[in-house]
Amino acid sequence: MYLKELDPTGFIIYSNFETSRKSQDLRSNPAASLTFYWREVERQVRVEGVTERLSAEESQTYFDTRIRGSRVGAWASRQSEVIEDRNVLEERVNEVERRFEGQDKIPVPEFWGGLRLKPLYVEFWQGRESRLHDRFVYERESVESEEWTVKRLSP
Repeated sequence: MYLKELDPTGFIIYSNFETSRKSQDLRSNPAASLTFYWREVERQVRVEGVTERLSAEESQTYFDTRIRGSRVGAWASRQSEVIEDRNVLEERVNEVERRFEGQDKIPVPEFWGGLRLKPLYVEFWQGRESRLHDRFVYERESVESEEWTVKRLSP
């Protein structure tokens, strides 16, 4: 997944929310997590929280910044579905190109858009020799709460 932005309320990604596996998971459970791992510096950040879809207007704002091929691709790809061969995908792209021929502004598909993960739990991990790693957790009771508690965890 591609983390596009971070705002005061959470981490924002954009994706297909109709056919992707993550969309199926989120329909049954809005909780999600993100993990950022940097092997070279032995650091990791894990974020857990609840998700919410961005509005169509917010998604359109980002969609408009993408190159045309990416906007067409969002319409053409049924993410994660099995296809027989590359020709199937290329024909879908051609159909979308014909549909939006001569149009600079392509509307965001209703199945595609932004998702905000509102964090409830953030763990910072720093690797050390002998597996005596440093771990700190920031946690809050609800997404409405502005108060975080900080705890050190045993490795």
